[in-house]
Amino acid sequence: MAGNRAIYEEALRRGAARAWERRWEEAIAAYQQALAEFPDEPDALSGLGLALAGAGRAGEALPVLQRAADLGQENPVLREQVAQVLERLGRLEEASQAYLQAADLYLRQQASSLAVERWKDAIRTDPSCITAHVNLLRVYLSQQKHREAIAEYLALATLYRDRGETEKAMELCQYALKLDPRHPDVLALMDALRYGIPTTVGTGPLEAFAEELPEEQSGENPVETARRTALAQLAEVVFEETPPQTGPLILRPLSKREIDTLISRGIDAQERGDIDEGIACYEEVLRGGVIEPAVNFNLGLLYQQKLQFENAIAQFQQSVSSPQYRLGSLFALGECYRALGRIDEALTYFLEVLKIVDLSTVRQEQADDLIRLYDELAHTYAARGEREQAVEFINTLISFLSAKGWEDKVHQARQRLDLLSREGPVLSLAEMLTVPGSERIIQSIGLAQEYLRRNMARAAMDELMGALEQAPTFLPIHRQIGETLVAMGRTEQAVGKFLAIADTYRVRGNFSQAVAMYERALRLAPMNITARLKLIDLLVSLGEIDRALEHYLALGDAYYQMAQLDQAREKYNEALQLAPRGSPDRRWEVKFLHRIGDIDLQRVEWRRAISVYERIRDLAPDDEKARFTLMNLYERLGRPDRALVELDGLIQHCVQAGKTQKAISVLERLVQEKPDAIPIRARLAQLYLNAGRKEEGLRELDILGDLQLQAGKVKEAIATIQVILRLRPPNADAYRELLEQLQAGQIPG
Repeated sequence: MAGNRAIYEEALRRGAARAWERRWEEAIAAYQQALAEFPDEPDALSGLGLALAGAGRAGEALPVLQRAADLGQENPVLREQVAQVLERLGRLEEASQAYLQAADLYLRQQASSLAVERWKDAIRTDPSCITAHVNLLRVYLSQQKHREAIAEYLALATLYRDRGETEKAMELCQYALKLDPRHPDVLALMDALRYGIPTTVGTGPLEAFAEELPEEQSGENPVETARRTALAQLAEVVFEETPPQTGPLILRPLSKREIDTLISRGIDAQERGDIDEGIACYEEVLRGGVIEPAVNFNLGLLYQQKLQFENAIAQFQQSVSSPQYRLGSLFALGECYRALGRIDEALTYFLEVLKIVDLSTVRQEQADDLIRLYDELAHTYAARGEREQAVEFINTLISFLSAKGWEDKVHQARQRLDLLSREGPVLSLAEMLTVPGSERIIQSIGLAQEYLRRNMARAAMDELMGALEQAPTFLPIHRQIGETLVAMGRTEQAVGKFLAIADTYRVRGNFSQAVAMYERALRLAPMNITARLKLIDLLVSLGEIDRALEHYLALGDAYYQMAQLDQAREKYNEALQLAPRGSPDRRWEVKFLHRIGDIDLQRVEWRRAISVYERIRDLAPDDEKARFTLMNLYERLGRPDRALVELDGLIQHCVQAGKTQKAISVLERLVQEKPDAIPIRARLAQLYLNAGRKEEGLRELDILGDLQLQAGKVKEAIATIQVILRLRPPNADAYRELLEQLQAGQIPG
């Protein structure tokens, strides 16, 4: 029997009013009164269900709302209400399905915007709802909303990956890549699919430097910068009167007019997004023999957009030699190889990009060290095959260099890195890229340094410990802790810290940093034998022979100072084996042999010492110390003749080398030491005369004659006086008289 419509309408009105006032029990009673008149009215059932839900009685509300939805099958709002109550009850998968049903009804009514919202609700309650993702994807593609479409492609690809359908997931990524060939999240997921590594979507460590921005405000990476330059340059080519350069052996060279027309069409097509037309124009320009890096670069970009990565690589490899396009071409090459899944090659190009960027910020004296760091980093990734770390590094680099104002961020980062490396080797921007939250950590280190400058070492240490909790493997924090320990006077602990850092750098393959940290420790503890041995071994492995020999010298000297002569001699001998590989001008063998010879002299092992110094003499004929030592040793062993041989050898070498004055100085010093040494006086007199120093020669001959007479060597004295007379001395008569006496057998008293 039909109910009373007036009573129904009044109850319905009263129920709505009470629900608006959140007087839920009164609203429930009103709706129940309305349903008593007409039990199958969807509006009354909906009102009752919502009132029950508002009163916290969701379990009772659900069947009421389901009944309303069944009766009002074409009303999407009723299905939406069911979904909301199911969501409140925690029945999320059922809620998602109800949202899907509501979306379908909205779509039938051509309320597409409401359908989109319900699909979003379906995904919110059940992220694995493939139907909702597919429907959203279709809408976004139809509306040319590429950013949103890519997000749905990624979501679907992830769902299929989790279901083990890798090929389907990869296919979806390929579709997404057509919308944006360099999208970092798409490429990251493709890496994960190829290599089974965790995705690293949107989690770059330098987020503090490159804050999240809306798409229209995103930064300009090196590729985009080069693209604008290339378009501008090609536009200028069109207006230039002289034709562009062309290559040889072209069957049909293009005229200037034809080139201009093709370039203009190519630019227009590229700007309009007509990729095929742009490719056709630029290819024809190149077939016409035109040599223009801007064409190569733009054509590479269009190939990349078409996912023809091998063709793109060929073009970028042509443009990379042009300074204007080098950075952009390297970046694009990295992107192409990365899209092809060739991570090792991609990493090579991306590291080169970062190296160029980083080198633009450092002082000239830092450049060589920085280049070495990047070479070591590339070698480390290649040698260890650390694919996951390489992919993460690439993702972070792309994110950083695509952020708004990245050039300024690079300079800010360099300022902080230089502050950190004042007490050690230069740090690279790449080191920061490996640490989450690096900006805040670098700030903490800078604050700790400021505390140290104010003699607040304890505060500095507290700040560093806080940073260490966030990034326990970031070695620059440990370096600053070491410097803080030095400031606190805890040198032994600081040395231990620096050695631990050096060992870690060595394990990581960052050898130049390891060397620097070993050297830092040794400046504090020069007698630390273990550290010195590790450093020598590392330097030898790196081919840094001169530096290794320097530390061998220091090592042997350390043993010598500790009076451990056997160990010192052993290390000097080890160094001798390495010395021929050192720089010849450093005369390493001579240096180590002198130290070995000194040890032998201390031990009075004279014959052993003679063999050492003879070896030095052979290597360095002008080595005075070796010659003098040999002379002394021979005299001690009763071999004055051998001593003179060594002296003559030194003098002869000096004279032949045009160093007569040095020879004279040697003899003058010997004469002062041994004024009665007749052979030395004779040699000095002869050198004076050979050098044209007659007066000094005569003086030495006069003394020589006296020494000969005193020694009873009359014949030798006569010969000396005869030489003097040939030089026509001022007092020649006196010498003639003396000569006559000596020849008559009269020896002056």
